[in-house]
Amino acid sequence: MATRRLAFVDWTFCNREKTEAVGTLGGRMVTLTGQGNVTTDRPPLGTASLDGAFPGFQSAAFTPPLPASDLVEIMGLKGGSSFKVAFDAEVKDPVLHLGSFASTMAFLGLPVGTQVIKLSGDTDFIVDGNKVMGEAYQPPPGSTEPTDSDGSVRLQGLFRSIAFTLNPRFTGGEGHDGVHFQIGGMVEVPPFGMGPARRL
Repeated sequence: MATRRLAFVDWTFCNREKTEAVGTLGGRMVTLTGQGNVTTDRPPLGTASLDGAFPGFQSAAFTPPLPASDLVEIMGLKGGSSFKVAFDAEVKDPVLHLGSFASTMAFLGLPVGTQVIKLSGDTDFIVDGNKVMGEAYQPPPGSTEPTDSDGSVRLQGLFRSIAFTLNPRFTGGEGHDGVHFQIGGMVEVPPFGMGPARRL
């Protein structure tokens, strides 16, 4: 009998227009798409680390910490942006890692009764109903302190897609917020000897 364990997306592609990223979770395809809510010269996706070497999710602010991981940066654009994560198969209890997060993320169309649960994070990383909020923090030049809020949330239930908006919570600079994003969930793993191990 197959068992379930938590795995995170192996991101493999981000298009040149920075509007779509594709990866796999438990051997099934995952697609992340984004768009700006108003006209802007910045695309909704930013940096994509596809080699599994991004170290930014390894602190105790994230549950579980990931010593090295893939990453897709989602942009909280000035004027707002919208995103959708689509899974080829149902994913149980998805977990979102949000790093350098200074926006309000509002989940859309969640099934009735779905809870958004804070698993870990900075004190200013806050969950309120269907919203997750982080605060902007810019340390002095040369400081090793992190910028903005870090944390993890879990959505309880089975999901084929997750939609959300992202709106920056600050007005300085260009007004855009680049958020380090990774998502995982409970996926089926075949018994020992019945198939390849899934990447975590």
